[in-house]
Amino acid sequence: MKKKTRRVIVILIGVVVSLFLFRTFYRNFDFENDKQTLLELKSKAGAGEITYVLDEMGGIESLSNPIINFAYQKWKEKMYARFISKDEIIESTSDNKIVNDISTIYREYWRRQLLKESPKNRTDSMLYQTLSEYLMANHLTILSKDSLSKTIKNDSELKRIIESQGFKVNFKFRNGFQELYIWDKETIHNYEVVLPKQTINTQVVFIENHLLNGYDYYASCGSSQVGGWAVKESATLYCNKEVYDINSETFRVSYLKHESLHFSDLNKYPHLSSSDLEYRSKVIELIYCTEETIYDRIGEFINGADITNRSYSHAYANYILIENLSKLLFNSEFKSDINQWKKVPVDKINKAASLLYQSSEDRLKKDNGLTELI
Repeated sequence: MKKKTRRVIVILIGVVVSLFLFRTFYRNFDFENDKQTLLELKSKAGAGEITYVLDEMGGIESLSNPIINFAYQKWKEKMYARFISKDEIIESTSDNKIVNDISTIYREYWRRQLLKESPKNRTDSMLYQTLSEYLMANHLTILSKDSLSKTIKNDSELKRIIESQGFKVNFKFRNGFQELYIWDKETIHNYEVVLPKQTINTQVVFIENHLLNGYDYYASCGSSQVGGWAVKESATLYCNKEVYDINSETFRVSYLKHESLHFSDLNKYPHLSSSDLEYRSKVIELIYCTEETIYDRIGEFINGADITNRSYSHAYANYILIENLSKLLFNSEFKSDINQWKKVPVDKINKAASLLYQSSEDRLKKDNGLTELI
């Protein structure tokens, strides 16, 4: 046998063995179940349910699939260092001391609030007191102490200070947490987005380098983060470029169409609640998703579903969407088994989502001042 032939045979044997081992790991060690367990924990962490996640981790020493378990152990180590042992080494977010200090203040605020078992116990009073003291001690404001204490919560002075250092900034209040996003690099592109009832020309600002990336990124040690947001006044979408491959269906559908409907709804239905806005945009995704992403997206909606608090807009919308689709497709209540969803043809899910969208449109046509649909 020639040397070249032997080499080819060895390579082929190696490929066959590798495939066998992969299939063994995949099939025999609960790959799918372990994957869903890890995704659910990360989703709960991103939603701010840290005490729940830490309790669950305490009961899960390891996962049976070696591939998923490796990822789980690495993530668990980070979560324990951040929230239990507090051994985490906090890296500077930039070369700017002021931005680093403000970022540290927000991180400490997030850590304290995330560790409270009940959302009702969360408060932002300590955050704003600490920020006021920092700004005064470092002579970063000309406002008097009394004036600053009255205005600090509207974020205008903090916004002025961060922008004066050459950074971009955005403040939000989401899921009971004060949010701060800081970045220093962005690019702008224009897109034409086709929706069921209209075509929208929108400007997308791609955030290319976050220095501080919101509470869910912190809470999940980087496993969950905001994809972007819409600003109705300027017809502009902001996109966290780190989250998306801009050539992917995820970007075209789960970002562009989702956020573009937000822009449209914010203008047409200004009184509609955040949960309803999220519900309608998630429905839009499932109208356009193909087999490439639809089952993963449904899995994410299932893992992130929670009906206990309407003000948690994403979680609440996830639950109602899956429940409504379950009634149409399974004639049952909330269907949580992703394997059952994978048996439903994509076009059937698309059509069911279209029915839900049309139903919400019909109600809004009768009264565009509605605050709640779901």
